[in-house]
Amino acid sequence: MSRQQSLGPVVRVEHGRKVLRVGGVIQSVHVDDAHVPDVWDAMLPDIRPARALILGLGGGTMAQLLTRRYGDVPVIGVERDATVAALARDEFGLGAQPHVRIMVADALAWVRTERATYDCILVDLFTAGKMAHGVLGERFLRDVARLLAPEGTASFNLWRSAYLDDALRRLGRVFTIHERLDVDQNVIVRAGHGELAA
Repeated sequence: MSRQQSLGPVVRVEHGRKVLRVGGVIQSVHVDDAHVPDVWDAMLPDIRPARALILGLGGGTMAQLLTRRYGDVPVIGVERDATVAALARDEFGLGAQPHVRIMVADALAWVRTERATYDCILVDLFTAGKMAHGVLGERFLRDVARLLAPEGTASFNLWRSAYLDDALRRLGRVFTIHERLDVDQNVIVRAGHGELAA
């Protein structure tokens, strides 16, 4: 196998569960009755959303978890890699969930033209363990804020690193940060337009 092939999307069964790896890094897992809560669960909102947007769909773990927790919530999942989107649909079962729409597009460009609003936005824009360039840029964050309903929550998956404080500052310039959850090496930040209601 060439190095190029090994870096592409690969679906395998590991420890009894189906996983999607890109560049050797787990991007998504299939959700079944043996699922143990992890970083993707931490991204989910605490109350049932009316409409959800997932930026960085991957194999669809968060779409599966939203469905298990809240039923047929309308979900749009944006995924840049057409191969990964096809795997989400065919290997991870999203094709059998009509309430989930998969958009093959670059999330940073897609949010610029989207006009609908969502009360739940989940931002998980990593490929092979690296955050996509521009995710913490002001333009993208302002676009996400524009799509977020007034009482909605946006969750961002960040990585614990020397750049975390800077990432939090960037988010804080556009959003009010409500909560920070540390899950292994990930840091989940839940944010919105203002203070949470008491």
